Amino acid sequence: MQALEPNTLASFHQFVGQQLASEAAANMSPELALALWRERENVLAAIREGLADVEAGRTYPAEDVIRDLRAELHQR
Repeated sequence: MQALEPNTLASFHQFVGQQLASEAAANMSPELALALWRERENVLAAIREGLADVEAGRTYPAEDVIRDLRAELHQR
């Protein structure tokens, strides 16, 4: 198993505490808790990356994306 970094371990500890305080803990194995936490961390990382892109101006207007998708679909 991959070792967790100290700040990551603290995040996992907090997550497990939240899970234990909920009804979800009754049916949760340690493996499931770890898998759910990793999924949560991946989602949060993707959100942070997206927000950083917005702040840095690395965005593409939705209207342009829709137009490009429509053009691509009509070419098929």
